[in-house]
Amino acid sequence: MNNLTIVTKLRFIAAIAPAILLLAAAAIAGAFHILGTLPREIHENEDAAARAAHGMENALYKMDWGRTQPDASQIVIDQQRGFISEIEVARQHIANREQAEVIEKIANDARPLFDAMRTASPSDDSLEPKLRDLQGSVADLMSLDDAALIAVANKAESQARLMIVITIVALVAIPWICFVVVARLSGGLYKELKEMRRRVDDLAEHAPTPSDDISTLDEALTKLGFPKPNPMLAE
Repeated sequence: MNNLTIVTKLRFIAAIAPAILLLAAAAIAGAFHILGTLPREIHENEDAAARAAHGMENALYKMDWGRTQPDASQIVIDQQRGFISEIEVARQHIANREQAEVIEKIANDARPLFDAMRTASPSDDSLEPKLRDLQGSVADLMSLDDAALIAVANKAESQARLMIVITIVALVAIPWICFVVVARLSGGLYKELKEMRRRVDDLAEHAPTPSDDISTLDEALTKLGFPKPNPMLAE
């Protein structure tokens, strides 16, 4: 930048600061939008998956309880329908491969178990181990849903920290850096113009005849805020 004029340098600083602030404003606005919609997205995805897993768990416990009730057949059928419905909901909100694998395992294990429960006697305990295994798989799915929710929260926290850094840099550091650079450039310019005024005054004082060039320089310096010193104010 040594080949650039002082005016070009000042214009560059004056242009780069608003440009950086504009980019930072866009990033901050986008971050606010993401954080603002995050609760709704969590409710529609991770929370919905967790509710579906809890629904499966409740359906299994009600099926186990319903087998000993007078209208056992109808209770079991109703809860099986609810369980299958919750599986479909869970499939719509899969966040990772592990969840997909556990959901398919639950679906595959539930199908033959439910078929057997429709015809089994309430006193038949041979289905208990398979029912407990299915409950264990549902519990695993619930753990994976909790992990997915924690991952989303950690990601949001990381993005929030990043936006804090961007905000501090863009709204505090950049303006101060530009201010320091402008102050240094303008300080050097002030010294040069002040020295130029002194030299123009010396030339005007020692020139044998008035010069148009000296008058032009004197007028330009006056417009820039460096008028000829007033002799009445001299010490």
